[in-house]
Amino acid sequence: MIKKLLSITLLFYGCITVQSQIVKGQIISKTTSKPIYRAAVVTNLQTGTESNKNGEYELQINHIKSVTFSCLGFSPKTLSLKDLQKRNFRVVLVEDVNQLDEIQLNLTKINLDSLLIKTQRRMQESFVAEAIKGRIYAKEYSEIDFKNLDLALEKSTLLSRKSRKLAEKELMDYAKKLRESNPKVSSEYFGALKAQKKYSEKWKRDFNFTEIDTIEGITFLNNDKNITIETAQKDLQNIVLKHLDTNKTYKISSGLFKIEDSLSLKEIIRETDSLASNASFDKNYPKYYYNDAYQNATFFKSDNKNNFLSQKYYEHYLDKNEYLGNKLFYCVNFEPRKSKSKFSGKIYIDPKNYTIKKITYAFAEGKKGLNFNLKWVLGVKVSQNINKGTIYYETNNNDKVYASYFKETLGDYAYVHRPIKFKENSKEKQKVKFDIKIEVNVLSTKEVLLSDIKTVQKIENEPKEKTQLVKKVPYLSLNAYNKTIWKNRALIIDYLKTYE
Repeated sequence: MIKKLLSITLLFYGCITVQSQIVKGQIISKTTSKPIYRAAVVTNLQTGTESNKNGEYELQINHIKSVTFSCLGFSPKTLSLKDLQKRNFRVVLVEDVNQLDEIQLNLTKINLDSLLIKTQRRMQESFVAEAIKGRIYAKEYSEIDFKNLDLALEKSTLLSRKSRKLAEKELMDYAKKLRESNPKVSSEYFGALKAQKKYSEKWKRDFNFTEIDTIEGITFLNNDKNITIETAQKDLQNIVLKHLDTNKTYKISSGLFKIEDSLSLKEIIRETDSLASNASFDKNYPKYYYNDAYQNATFFKSDNKNNFLSQKYYEHYLDKNEYLGNKLFYCVNFEPRKSKSKFSGKIYIDPKNYTIKKITYAFAEGKKGLNFNLKWVLGVKVSQNINKGTIYYETNNNDKVYASYFKETLGDYAYVHRPIKFKENSKEKQKVKFDIKIEVNVLSTKEVLLSDIKTVQKIENEPKEKTQLVKKVPYLSLNAYNKTIWKNRALIIDYLKTYE
């Protein structure tokens, strides 16, 4: 018994000894005294770990003699275990001389006007103009909030009293369900693309020719179908039609306009495919995400209110320099100078070559986008009250700048008022009418990540004719999606970590 207790005691003591060899430390920057995230910690035995967001690390030091600490943008440092113990395992890394040169140490001395002019010129000169190929990941998320849905069914000889009551109940039940549903749709795509600028003789201007080589995609829906203003109205029409004489036919009208024309709000509310009704998507659909990102990222090429570098349209202020990842950047804030200018934001400029690294923008206070009110004439009112975005830039294999990450969130309000008439196709031409008022807020966010972008030889393929069949690609199953490297924005999350 004593021998057994002794063995257990020795074993317990041994466990404590092993555990005591796990040490905790921290890695910080000498220049900023801030913790360094994802610094590599490697022992002479080729074991190791990396630091967390607080610069902290845990390391098993049994039998080791030295440890090397390294991180992109910093000079690596190797310390003996004895030196580490003297420092209480707190390590200070020095920024790499090649990255933190004299220009980095004197950022605040530059003249603002000079900085803006140099940045405008450098972005125009260095932004990629050649044909490129690479990988694209795109995600879009949309949410519709039905704020109000009023329905009124008028008396008519076409409907019996019983049918009218049944129809009214069904209309009210549908309206309640719609208000509570808040339909949400999200779609993700990942694949390879080729793109280049081409001149069109027909349109007498350059345009982006983008071609998708391979693509995968998935879409998610929190409802049994994708509901928009248009589908909601069709559902309501069908409820009324169901209670009319099924042996007769009816013409349907809405005020002065045909229903399909008056409810065509596609430019305001982007419809997305429903997985339940359509298990495939257009192979080339994701190229529109690239084209949107390209158009927004090349704002500096325009001479109008959308050029955030323009001193004609925007006021600029040199802000305190900031770090993105391990590098220091000039920061320039901008605000509208003229009534036409709508955005405010911040531009991060590389002091080494005067190219933009990052830009954030949003509607300035009191500013809105598309806004028209024909409420009393056509029964339509639309306004865009949210428009905010973020763009990151990188350089490719030819040292050309391209937009690597693009995120944009749009918020739209829409009001639609429609009197719907059903006219019987008979000599009597009896009518039944019901009134619809719909108010919705639509919030949509899209993200685009470009990676492995390389300059290539000119793309010889020509744009396809509209008459050619569109190739459809089946959506991935949930099981296949869960095995991908890009699910749930994984690629974007990894990319953005570099600049935390």
